[in-house]
Amino acid sequence: MIHEGVIDLTPPYQRDVVWPENKQIGLIDSIFRNFFIPPVIFAVHIENGEETRVCVDGKQRLTSIQKFFDGVVSYRNTRTKKSYWYTMSDTHRGTKIELPESFKEEFREKTITVVEYRGLPPGSEREIFQRVQLGMSLTAAEKLQAISSPWGEWIGELESKHVNIEEGLGAKLSWDVSRGRDFQNIAHMIYCCDGYPNEQLLPTAQKIEKWISRADKPTVQFKEDIENVLRGLWVIATTEELKSGFVDIPQRVAPVEFIFIGVLLYVLRHESRENQASAIFILRTTVRQEFADIRNNTNVGRALWSYIQSLRKHPTRMPRTGIEIAPKGRRKRNAGVRDDDDEFRPQPVRAIGRPAKTRAKKTKTD
Repeated sequence: MIHEGVIDLTPPYQRDVVWPENKQIGLIDSIFRNFFIPPVIFAVHIENGEETRVCVDGKQRLTSIQKFFDGVVSYRNTRTKKSYWYTMSDTHRGTKIELPESFKEEFREKTITVVEYRGLPPGSEREIFQRVQLGMSLTAAEKLQAISSPWGEWIGELESKHVNIEEGLGAKLSWDVSRGRDFQNIAHMIYCCDGYPNEQLLPTAQKIEKWISRADKPTVQFKEDIENVLRGLWVIATTEELKSGFVDIPQRVAPVEFIFIGVLLYVLRHESRENQASAIFILRTTVRQEFADIRNNTNVGRALWSYIQSLRKHPTRMPRTGIEIAPKGRRKRNAGVRDDDDEFRPQPVRAIGRPAKTRAKKTKTD
């Protein structure tokens, strides 16, 4: 049913397949041993008289079962530690053990509980998805992706149209698009563009969640401008004479770079592709000269806004560096924080002025 499209595992709010192989194998063992498996939740859609079941919760479980049928993951006997495969190609018959036919039939007869919702109003699917997560916790990006709003739905459409298609930005740029990060980065970029030119916004998780939850719709002109930003980014990233900002800089595109490359193209939307491409190369080169760690924090964000303001006037001229930032000092980098970490991290307050004097003065007494 999954291969035939009767079950849809990829609605816009759903996350990627995140279960590791050992967890998928564990599910197959649980089914064989009749352990409790949480219900799978479907929203049933009817179009042209045909039913499609959209998976609201249970994608990881259904994917694991389908992978077992397809011979991608195995059943591992907990006693003998041997692995058995439901499906095998001829080339693997000498190296892998095929599951006996009686066990195949037994597995096919197993059932799991399913809950179906019909006639759900718009937005309810996302709300159910947020509330019933039973497996791995949602990341900040996945939580953002699950918010139901006109802006969230539009950003999901942009993600599908420009990133997740074959030969889209997901393939043409070296950047992290796992577990909703592409949705999050596009949302952060649009948030910054939405405030321009009145404000130079810096995205935080709290601000973005409030912003994307708004009930009003983006204007037609703004939507067209953002479409052109993403379309222009693809053209620059795939055109030999324009893509130096991506191929001549060996490091992968950090989330904060993607965000502000988009902002840069929005600000320079009336410039030629050549000037836009030159500005992207300058932006990435300059920020990497000034910062050792390219992360989504206050210092890097302010610096990138400063470069963009300079490039707005002179798209092919290197901007002035030395932006006022908090003192770097010699401190250990937070364990587990990567150069391409996309979580906004405000700079800590190091001092709030001299403490007030509290010692009492001696006074003369008669």
